[in-house]
Amino acid sequence: MTSPILTGIFGGSFDPPHEGHSGILKSFFREVPDCREIFLIPNRQNPLKGEKFSSSENILEMLNLFVSEFSETIRILDLELNHPGPSYTIETIQKLKTLHPNREFVLLIGEDNYSNFHKWRNYEKILDEVRKVFVFRRFSEVVPRNSKLFSQFQFLKNPLIPASSTDLRQSFFQSTIPDRIPKKVLDYILRNRLYSK
Repeated sequence: MTSPILTGIFGGSFDPPHEGHSGILKSFFREVPDCREIFLIPNRQNPLKGEKFSSSENILEMLNLFVSEFSETIRILDLELNHPGPSYTIETIQKLKTLHPNREFVLLIGEDNYSNFHKWRNYEKILDEVRKVFVFRRFSEVVPRNSKLFSQFQFLKNPLIPASSTDLRQSFFQSTIPDRIPKKVLDYILRNRLYSK
């Protein structure tokens, strides 16, 4: 009997994908060498945030350009983009386990989501469904521990890159071309006038 394929789940808006995402993925593959693949899952609407700015088609095209820079196996799934209304992680994980019964999953989340993880829908069930949750840094050299959570969390040593999709979109809205976006993605944004007024 073959061992299940260890696979990462990394969700987010990716509107647009940027160098912060690159640093997270590189750190994850380096620190979790037995992980064979990552599923990138752009969401249409985060339950704790608003709707996206870009169309699903543009998000997928930007992500395809983004992952072309990696030698590791990264697959883009549109499960949540096609889901009406907010997307809930527990539902996505359960759907993935049904679609891919030969895989075992780990989850990647940011430190901001980690601090609120106990507020997620069925968060205890999420911990039952995945082997481990990897937390990447966004703001802190050392991520403050959430006393409401358990030992199933591991903290990545990803570089602190001052980039967020929200701030990058704001730069475009102010007619400033930001850095921290991979060239292929930036060229696509400019060519298609995404985030323009």
